[in-house]
Amino acid sequence: MKILCISPKATIGGLEALHSGNQLIQGIIYVAAAAKRAGHEAQVDFGGLDDIADKIDQFKPDIVGLSCVTATYPMTRDIIRKIKPLFPDVKTIIGGHHATFMYREVIDESGVDYVCRGEGEEVFPLLLEALSQGDPHPAIPGIVFKKDGLFHNDQAIAILDDLDKIPLCTPDLLAPGLKFSPKLVSSRGCPFKCSFCSISAFYNGKYRQRKVEDVIADVERFVGWGYDNFWFHDDTLTADLRWVREFCNQVIERGFGITWNCMSRVDTICRDPELVALMAKAGCRLISIGVESGIPEIIERMHKKIDHDQIRQAIRILNNTNISHNWFMIIGSGDEFDTPEYIKMNIKFFCSFKFGLVLVSVLTPFPGTEIFEKLRAENRILHYDWEKYDITHCVYQPLGMSPRELESYLKKAYFRIYLSMGLRIIPVIRHAIRSGAVSREKISRIIRIFWHTYILRKSFDQAISKRD
Repeated sequence: MKILCISPKATIGGLEALHSGNQLIQGIIYVAAAAKRAGHEAQVDFGGLDDIADKIDQFKPDIVGLSCVTATYPMTRDIIRKIKPLFPDVKTIIGGHHATFMYREVIDESGVDYVCRGEGEEVFPLLLEALSQGDPHPAIPGIVFKKDGLFHNDQAIAILDDLDKIPLCTPDLLAPGLKFSPKLVSSRGCPFKCSFCSISAFYNGKYRQRKVEDVIADVERFVGWGYDNFWFHDDTLTADLRWVREFCNQVIERGFGITWNCMSRVDTICRDPELVALMAKAGCRLISIGVESGIPEIIERMHKKIDHDQIRQAIRILNNTNISHNWFMIIGSGDEFDTPEYIKMNIKFFCSFKFGLVLVSVLTPFPGTEIFEKLRAENRILHYDWEKYDITHCVYQPLGMSPRELESYLKKAYFRIYLSMGLRIIPVIRHAIRSGAVSREKISRIIRIFWHTYILRKSFDQAISKRD
């Protein structure tokens, strides 16, 4: 069968505003690779309402698969609605976190034939095999469809028991003209359960890890194809410090000469400072870390399991290496601490430490998260205009202020944090660019957003929009 895998074009802001063009959703590339491994022809491409019909006419697929995050679900829904009357014989399927948790709404609103709940590398090829055999309603747990008014196969989220089954992503999976950026996967899932994150629920609380030698084999293949810069797609690379140490030692011993970025946590960095130096020696150039808040009570409510001393120590450790570091901050907490007093305290906290680049977001209750269920139970979710779930809009009712007031602290936080850095911002940016951790293009996007917001006095929405 022929499968066209579509990553919807983003029109939202949020962190997407830091990128020019569009960013491929990585999960759909792995699904395409699994289909290819099963003997099917698969291609990954971007798609929007303006060009989806032409792409289907050109590729002539038997099935169109899409993956989306919450904020790009409206675009994905509208693409399906456009496909259905134009190509009635083409089957459609949607996957990703939003579809996993909101599959009933997704099927009813979009008219999509199937939703993949969870990981698709194993169950999607099973669906393709069933369709090849003429069975449009197979009993595959996680491949949900609606028949006779009932939802079928929706009792479970599909999870790979063995990560060795993950296929290798190859450049030929991408449509002509698209740039291939290889990602490394050493694990899936997260052993932590932050209240604002859907990772744990998506993977049924499971954390699985690949063998070091298998990831090294992936690196070796990519290096052989001419690639030397990688992003680890793990939610938390340093959950297993022994694994990271072994990986770094093998990278150094084999002389790959690669550079790579990853996600981590302050507590794991503090646990083994020498490992951070080893990571730098093995080519690590950027570590992204979620602190979210400097208020101890909020940190506890979010289940971050970190404290100020660990944050201070992690910053000191990283500042003594040549590794750049990004830090995530959240405005809002969804409880009684949503007041101007506490938000100002949080901003002051981020101004008082020598962080690297700080990325600020508004607390967003994504489906599948603890905070989503809490706010929904309290009837404090304002609407389900999913495009606004882009981490820049307040979509819930705070207890101590208006949604617009809470939202307004986003640009205030950016302004005050970066103003407090003073001239220190210059070496931070210069080091990030020289190390390859951040591109000049991304820095120019950040400067453009600041210019439009603070100098030209455009709304923050306009400054980060990708509609232009």
